[in-house]
This record gives sequence, structure tokens and C-alpha cells, in this order.
Amino acid sequence: MAASKKSKNELLKEARSKEIEGKTSDAINIYSVVISKDPLQAMAYNRLMILYRKLKEYKKELAIIKKAIGAYEKDIKQDQLTWKKANSKSAKLSLSLAKSMGLLTDEGLPIYEESQIVTWRKRMETAQKKIKAPAKHKKRKALTRAKKHR
Repeated sequence: MAASKKSKNELLKEARSKEIEGKTSDAINIYSVVISKDPLQAMAYNRLMILYRKLKEYKKELAIIKKAIGAYEKDIKQDQLTWKKANSKSAKLSLSLAKSMGLLTDEGLPIYEESQIVTWRKRMETAQKKIKAPAKHKKRKALTRAKKHR
């Protein structure tokens, strides 16, 4: 059966089994298909992040984290717009109340974030540190060599 014909759950199971078999690139491809079918599939994002971390491909991990957060934020905004259109009077009152209480960011997003997004933001910080770390490590080695040759 072609990947596009399979359900998300079937694809997730297949990707997980590819991981177990050690076929990481196949698993990555399948998880990517799942995300293209369902941009809010947290498990697929999480597994991709884990696989890229294991492969020490921190820039790819960071790209997936940003994509995941972006997809979730876009969905939240879309939900807000839909609700606002259906409930315009309540929306105006709720918006002013939320702003006055400091519950919204400057972009109008809720200050409170889903635990999944909070987790991804922490992971993003770690990935950014790992991207910067090799440069620091090389500098330390160069300094150590320079001190030895004095």
C-alpha cells in the first residue's frame, strides 16, 4: 500500500517500526509524510526531533521545532478568528478584558501556552546551544594547543 493511502496511525506505527529496525532515514521520511497530512501531529514532530538529536543534526531539529510551534500557533490564531467571527460582541469584551489583565502577547496570542509548546520552546533553546557548542569546543581546543606550544 502506498504511503499516501495509509492512515496517520498506520504511518506512525510503520515509522516507529523503522526506527526499531534502525532504518532512521526511512522513519524520518514517514514522519514527514504524517506531518504533511496532519500539521498538528505532535507525536510525529516529537519523534523527528528525537531522531535528529540522535543524529546530531541540530539545525534540522531546530527547523522541525520551529515548524511545530508555527503550526500550533497558526491553529490557535485560526481558532481565535473563527470564534471571534461567530461571537463578535463577546469577542470584543473578552479581548479588552484579556488585554487589561495582561493575558495576551503583543500579537494577541494567549500568554499561557499549551504544555507541548512550552516543551518545544525548551527543546529549541537546547538545540540552539548545541548548534553553538561545536564552535566553542573548537576554540577551546585551539587555545589548549596554543598554550602547550608556548
